[in-house]
Amino acid sequence: MTELLTKPLDFSADEYLNDDPDKLDYAVDKAEADERWRKKLKFEQLQLRMDDSNDDAEIIRKLSVRYRDRNRLFHQFDSNELLEVYLSSLTRTFDPHSSYLSAKNLEDMLNQQLHLSLDGIGASLRSEDGYAVVAEVVPNGPADKDGRLQPDDKIVGIRNEDGTETSLVEKKLSDVVRFIRGPRGTVVRLIVQTAGKETKEYAITRDRIELTEQHAKGKILDYEVDGKPVKLGVINLPAFYGDMTAILRGDPNAVSATTDCRRILNEFKQSGVEAVIVDLRDNGGGLLEEAKTLSGLFIDTGPVVQIKEVLGVKHLDDDDEGTAWDGPLAVLINKSSASASEIFAGVIRDYGRGLIIGDSSTFGKGTVQSIVNIGEHGRRRERGKNRGALKLTIQQFFRANGDSTQINGVEPHVHLPSLHDYMDVGEGKMDNALKFEKVDPLPHDSYNRTPDDLVAALNARSAERRKDDPKFQKLEERIKQYVERKARHSIPLNEAKFKAEFVPDDEEKAAEEKEKKDKRNKKKYIEREVWLSDYYNDEVLRIIGDYLTLGSKALAAAPVRAAAVDR
Repeated sequence: MTELLTKPLDFSADEYLNDDPDKLDYAVDKAEADERWRKKLKFEQLQLRMDDSNDDAEIIRKLSVRYRDRNRLFHQFDSNELLEVYLSSLTRTFDPHSSYLSAKNLEDMLNQQLHLSLDGIGASLRSEDGYAVVAEVVPNGPADKDGRLQPDDKIVGIRNEDGTETSLVEKKLSDVVRFIRGPRGTVVRLIVQTAGKETKEYAITRDRIELTEQHAKGKILDYEVDGKPVKLGVINLPAFYGDMTAILRGDPNAVSATTDCRRILNEFKQSGVEAVIVDLRDNGGGLLEEAKTLSGLFIDTGPVVQIKEVLGVKHLDDDDEGTAWDGPLAVLINKSSASASEIFAGVIRDYGRGLIIGDSSTFGKGTVQSIVNIGEHGRRRERGKNRGALKLTIQQFFRANGDSTQINGVEPHVHLPSLHDYMDVGEGKMDNALKFEKVDPLPHDSYNRTPDDLVAALNARSAERRKDDPKFQKLEERIKQYVERKARHSIPLNEAKFKAEFVPDDEEKAAEEKEKKDKRNKKKYIEREVWLSDYYNDEVLRIIGDYLTLGSKALAAAPVRAAAVDR
């Protein structure tokens, strides 16, 4: 691969790269395989050439590092990882979400993704040219409090208790992380090559790391509607997280998305917020129980989700009377809002409780997975050992209205144009996905906050504004270019043609990423933004402003209570 990178390329040649693997047979010989690699490398160089900050030497350096890292990772696969790939490939012939989790990945999933905590020093790492490089230092973690470890430092080794050194150069990143992690209260001695090329040794005491940057965050926006100042409260929720063990034993400090959101809503009410925005964009889901309890913050009581399993269909209800917020509500979605996000958005839509705004639909993942610990089902003398787990699809979600969230997801009331709508994103694009189904609907309250005539008026006003907005016009042009090129499955490798067809990144998003990178160069960590002011979000606020004025009667109407539901 690196040999091909050293050969000069003719960017004026009229040739094309086929980007549809389903239309390609296996290469018949090494010469054909090399030719395919040459075209792929040429395509990647053209992509980097679109960034004016890259000269030819820098492009070759970046690609050389990229492929050395990939090659190293490939050759570092051990038997456990190969087993995980094999078993996961096997289970995914049944559906795309069943898989095998190795012992290490099972531990990571439970602690980091759901409990949002772990024991260690509090530093995120990236792999770069054989080194474990510090990407970020976790706020208030041991490394942050110690103050010496900085972004871009390279962790080259560990000093052992007997004084010997274990090199971490060219080790798998996952192995480096496990060398550094350990029980709280213990000391790890890092051998570090600083950004200034000095080699230093830092002794840092491990502790419990709370991943607070991944918790729900709130922000109050000062806005004007028809010349009158209003306060809008935004909740940015990246996942439906929670420590169910701690919650069930009544721990008042248990990690919970619902608890965090309830606290934020109480702060909003004390500050006189007039409408709440729950941002579920890029929220891939999490705990079903958290989806239920979070829904209960916005509805009185009633069915949240129906669950189909082997023995039939049951329903999971919110039985906690009352709400934490009964005022105007908007929920933001995109194609990456999945699973628990779709349950929550489905409740808000089915109950007519609030306005859904965003991409043409959510992801469309309407299935439930259960974790089966393999160590608990083996021979008696080996039970309790961590042998990993099977994550198996055992149930399917249905909304209160009877529709599955599978494939179709949840549609918005107001659709804003998005490139994601045309990408191969979503459950329906995945191999072996289960089909969409329906079950009988359940009686549920109707808040009538989104009547059809109001939704039509909001869409009409938004479309009229976007028609005259140069940034939305540019987005529509990007979408058109993308769709035309995607339909051909043929990418020009002539630089002039490539540049003419190139679908550039959104300028505001690119500027935002650059700003983040600049901040990262100055700080040890970057706080997650709750709300960014860009043309898309500005239109969201205008829609909500229209909602508050045009929908004033609907927002003031009393909910229609459902007939009694058998609970």
